[in-house]
Amino acid sequence: MGIPRLILIFIALFASSLHAKDPDPGHIAMCSGVKQCLNYDYPQCKTEEKKPNPDIKYNAEFCAPYLELKRRGLPIDSYRTRDLFRYMGRQYRVIYKIDGTLPVSKEAMMYLFSNMEFTAQLVNAYRKTKYTITYETPDRRKFSGDNGDNLFGNFVWLLNDSAGLDTGMHHVFFGRGRTKILNKNLYGTATAILDLREKNKDSVAYEFRAIVSPSGPILNTLMNLGVFKSVVNGKIREIIDNIEQAASEFSKGNRKPIYNYAPFKEEKWKRNLREFGDVTK
Repeated sequence: MGIPRLILIFIALFASSLHAKDPDPGHIAMCSGVKQCLNYDYPQCKTEEKKPNPDIKYNAEFCAPYLELKRRGLPIDSYRTRDLFRYMGRQYRVIYKIDGTLPVSKEAMMYLFSNMEFTAQLVNAYRKTKYTITYETPDRRKFSGDNGDNLFGNFVWLLNDSAGLDTGMHHVFFGRGRTKILNKNLYGTATAILDLREKNKDSVAYEFRAIVSPSGPILNTLMNLGVFKSVVNGKIREIIDNIEQAASEFSKGNRKPIYNYAPFKEEKWKRNLREFGDVTK
């Protein structure tokens, strides 16, 4: 084998063993964040791991998302929530927020969220987009999606109400994704919170927030820049506008885009079209 090669193998094995003993930053962020903000002790966390990160001020601003998610009824000790807290508990954080009004009924919005694969197809038919959404579990809680170009993500639908109130109007998602913005290839995680409120029988007000966890100070600074936030908010608003336009055109009775859209000739989509037609009458 030769001495040089034997030394290289020994170094590799030694480095691997050291790496395995390195603390997991996500695990520590989960343990410390939940302890400091919610005074909750995960049984899998050691005492040392629950201590505050000296670089973080666990003040009202930092802890606000923890308290809000608990108030909404998110189970603290579910494995999906623990995964979320692995990122929310880190030092850096960027929040994107947009709001507005959709000229769509409450019932229509609830149907679109309950049938997101169909929603993607409906938007494609009316807006000539290339969205895809695919459910990965029978309960429709895990799904993946993309815009046919440079935006892709895997998501978990954690809540669709708020502590049992207004089912279908308050949504919490957690996801991992990748995209390209301002020539930057970005990979990351985000907790998305969407609240809907019925204004009248034909319109719904919405507020959307995305809590993003950058991996370091440089990326954190970039994502907090006004120009960057403007671009991100523009991409979010574009998706919402596409849903709004598609649902609105359908509600007005414009069916021409549907007749010309090949996928809607499949029986499974025909059933959704009939159901959505009943909802929007």
